[in-house]
Amino acid sequence: MQRKLPISLFSHLPTPRLLHSPLHLAIDIGNTRTKLGLFGPEGLQAQWVLPTDGLEADMAAVWPSLTAPLRVGWIQVATETDPRRWRGWPEGTEFLPIHTGMPLPIAHRYQTPATLGIDRIVGVIGALAIAGQGPVLVVDAGTAITYDVADAAGVYAGGGISPGLRMRFRALHTFTARLPLTEPVPTPELVGDSTETAIQAGVVLGLQAEVAGIIARYRARYGPGLRVFLTGGDLPYFENQVKSLTFADPDLILKGISHILTSSPS
Repeated sequence: MQRKLPISLFSHLPTPRLLHSPLHLAIDIGNTRTKLGLFGPEGLQAQWVLPTDGLEADMAAVWPSLTAPLRVGWIQVATETDPRRWRGWPEGTEFLPIHTGMPLPIAHRYQTPATLGIDRIVGVIGALAIAGQGPVLVVDAGTAITYDVADAAGVYAGGGISPGLRMRFRALHTFTARLPLTEPVPTPELVGDSTETAIQAGVVLGLQAEVAGIIARYRARYGPGLRVFLTGGDLPYFENQVKSLTFADPDLILKGISHILTSSPS
């Protein structure tokens, strides 16, 4: 059978270390909150979490930490925020909007790259930058649970998308007549002794088991050397309960953005 070769939307670029380079501000713009990380020669040196609504005004907390020379890179999934329009940047700041239509330091085999979420591929880039080589698996526990894998050659192969923790709680409430909307807890009892605790047990323990089972399948395919990274807003519900994880890193996306800034020519 003919080998399936990577297609070339993403191109391999050199990956120099961040030495004698400008500061990098990595921005991950979400629907409700935005994460920012300031990177220097020693890595992540400051970070902020701000509401996406009114983001430019809240940047007042960030401006004092920024000095020239500065490179700014950002991703956004759904909003139309453009940081280039904000007032307050140091003179000479360079900007790089990051998207799947630009050269990125990774090759891929994804069949529908136009629909690939930029946060998914950036997370894998961050994992490869930390691990040094593949194979790596990134589990991002947010609104959805996403699984994204790069093989031993560092080529992005794809992954899976599953409903996230809170989406499952909302679905039980919305699509049934009498089940209440319940908040998750990290370590529910196996046997719920009320409707609320039964929902917590079913959803949280079920999703923890799902994540562990999916990781086991990836490890069976890609071998025991597969390094597994967990990130995302719901990381606390999994990092101590899923034993097959290699790294838990809430800043993986920011690190991926910074690596792209390092790899991209000025």
